[in-house]
Amino acid sequence: MNELLLEPRATLLLVDDEPNILKSLQRLFRSENYIIYTAENGVAGLALLQQQAIDLIISDMRMPQMNGAEFLALAAELYPDTIRILLTGFADIESTIAAVNKGKIYSYLNKPWEDNELKIHIANALEQKQMREERQQLFEIINQQNAQLKDLNAHLEDKIEARTAQLKATLNKLDRAHKSLEKQYTDTVLAFAKIIEMRPGIKSGQSKYIAEKAVLVARELGVSAEDKKNILYAGMLMQIGKMSLPDKLLSQSFHLMSSSDKQHYLRHAVEGESLLNGLSQLKAASRIIRHQYERYDGSGFPDSLTKHNIPLGSRILNIIRDYVACLEGSMTGVEMPVAAALGRLIIRKENYYDPEVTDAFIKVLNDSSTDMETELPEIEKSWKTSTVLPDENRYVPRPVIEVLWSQLEAGMEIEGVYFENKPFIRNCIINEKHLHSIAALRENTGKNPVVKIRLGARMDN
Repeated sequence: MNELLLEPRATLLLVDDEPNILKSLQRLFRSENYIIYTAENGVAGLALLQQQAIDLIISDMRMPQMNGAEFLALAAELYPDTIRILLTGFADIESTIAAVNKGKIYSYLNKPWEDNELKIHIANALEQKQMREERQQLFEIINQQNAQLKDLNAHLEDKIEARTAQLKATLNKLDRAHKSLEKQYTDTVLAFAKIIEMRPGIKSGQSKYIAEKAVLVARELGVSAEDKKNILYAGMLMQIGKMSLPDKLLSQSFHLMSSSDKQHYLRHAVEGESLLNGLSQLKAASRIIRHQYERYDGSGFPDSLTKHNIPLGSRILNIIRDYVACLEGSMTGVEMPVAAALGRLIIRKENYYDPEVTDAFIKVLNDSSTDMETELPEIEKSWKTSTVLPDENRYVPRPVIEVLWSQLEAGMEIEGVYFENKPFIRNCIINEKHLHSIAALRENTGKNPVVKIRLGARMDN
């Protein structure tokens, strides 16, 4: 077991056709206990891999002769135990997906990178590699111990108990290693979701809110842990197909689109499934994404599925997404109060939405209503076409979501703007003066603010 405690120096291979990038990475890791090799292209990188045992590769995406995806695919085939990390720009999203499929990369990072984030990411990756190697050694130990147990005399109960205790300790360590690897994959999905929201026209923060509420609804319905994980992934990545939509569609409210534009827009769900095709861990999530616009009565898109033929995850995402769309105005062109938005959902039970899922979602909202502001108003006037909520549903607060600071606009209602966890602006309607102040402070501090806004019309509207 002493061999597992040794921590030899890790060996890194940096591959980029820009010498300045290689120098920057070398300077960044100078203080770390790493052995560093560099190569200016994929061919040179493969040559170095033949000569040196490499623990981790950091490769740029865009390089002459051989791009990063091609290089990492060859590296994966020839040296499968090496960790592969891709540096990519926002414009390389489709190539990045190809690299995930072909190169079996551990993860990717955006250029330009943030130094501390990159150092932590590399340290975590190397720790995961060490844990995998330890796990393999532990499997070998288990096999040896099992062989020894067979040879033990049946009367040596004390020795059997000792061996059993060792096995339990080993299995517990394996379980911790598995959970750590699973968390690493979830973190990668969350990072990918943030990249999607960087696309102009895709509203940030909504996927995270929808995904989190969807997991709570799934728990309310007694869904298994594996299915909850798939629903979480689907919620975070449900907008990935919008990457291929034109700016015109992304900037237009759904209710204002022509029939042909609506069909074009809805196809992002099918495109999303296609983009994730080939990623085995996202297979179930991609199916949920495909059917997110199906309706309970069979009038939905793309396959007109009905009732329980629609994946449960799709039925959950469908109602939460529409709830958010009603609140922020893209559904009808006018921001709705919470009461009216929920009323619109309730009146469409059994037509658009699964009744059981609808009830579970409303219960989740009620369970989170301890921070509510005031009692919801009666539904009247323009909201009469929805329905009046039962008394038990009349104390639901407006959602608060975190958005990218770059998507902050005058007229939004701010819950808070925070710099380094310190409040800068709280509880107001943002105006141009606020925007200039936020931009100035960001310029001075070099830090991006955390921005949280409230969805839905105010109760006194």
